[in-house]
Amino acid sequence: MGNKPVKIGLIGTGMVAQVMHLPHLSELPELFEIAALCDLSPGTVQAVAARYGVRHTFSDHREMLDRADLDAVMVLTRDHAQPATDALRAGKHIFIEKPMCNNLDEADEILDAQAQSGCIAQLGHHKIYDPGYVAGRERIRQMQSPHLIRLYDIIGPNDFFLEHYDIVRVDDVDAAEKDRMQQLHQDSLQRAIGAQPEAVMRAYGKMLGLSIHDVYILDGAFGLPERVVSTEIWDGGGAFASILAYPDNLRCLLDTAAVMDLRLFDERMTVYAPDSIVSIVFPSPFLKNAATVVEEWSMDGKHFRESTTTASYEEAFKLELIHFHDCIVNGKTPRTPASGGRAQIALLIDMIKAYRA
Repeated sequence: MGNKPVKIGLIGTGMVAQVMHLPHLSELPELFEIAALCDLSPGTVQAVAARYGVRHTFSDHREMLDRADLDAVMVLTRDHAQPATDALRAGKHIFIEKPMCNNLDEADEILDAQAQSGCIAQLGHHKIYDPGYVAGRERIRQMQSPHLIRLYDIIGPNDFFLEHYDIVRVDDVDAAEKDRMQQLHQDSLQRAIGAQPEAVMRAYGKMLGLSIHDVYILDGAFGLPERVVSTEIWDGGGAFASILAYPDNLRCLLDTAAVMDLRLFDERMTVYAPDSIVSIVFPSPFLKNAATVVEEWSMDGKHFRESTTTASYEEAFKLELIHFHDCIVNGKTPRTPASGGRAQIALLIDMIKAYRA
């Protein structure tokens, strides 16, 4: 590829593409050329292409993979498995927004396609690239004998945080195609956890969309738990909590809930050890350049010490794109590889199994 920008195509031009990835790609012209866009909505993809000066647009990702001159593809649709697998089979490096997929069969298909292609496959877990998270993780790793992790994710509707963005939404997708895609989505969830009551299906969907972030930041700091001790689901699937068991007498309380009438984003991971506490406080991802803050409590002799660290105002969504480019050009392994994504999905499924048990 030399010094030329990576030619990249986007499958899906909805909210996350418009709010996060396209603005940052356009700020990195020395790294990326936005070569093609694809979306099921012709009106949306054409409007977005006009905004960013992209000449080539498609409504079928397979056609884009066949016809467009691309080095890499970003998969930004609701369900990621089929476009990601098709892109790898077409020999394209891929960036897959979270979650990687909905079930383990899809995970295996993606990983098989990657193994055969030899291409880079990076997962879109921006928090791992957040300088505040990196700083907090380093402090956590220095703690002696932590015994409790409390990680909660309590949020209101995303729309409350999106009002200041000019997002194009054209409702022109064929009704039959919408129905077909919805049925495929439901089928893929059932392949993961079987046919379940509506509340359990709703909880699993929320785990895929929200808790997958928490699972990944846990994995980044502590690795995977040995087992899921228990799970509770209530409020029609809108709230759930799990206890996760780690080695050395360490436990994690992981809970998630929605507050539907509040503009709130409240996500925090706090780790307790006998002589110290470290907490990583995450802002809404839709408040660009908002800092992830690290809070610490410890004793200084007879004095109780509190401190707050703001590591950086760099935007994690932009940093993960820079890392993706580095992996493609220099053959590095991503910090969030697809190879690790299967275990994350398996943990979510185990959380559901613990509730059913």
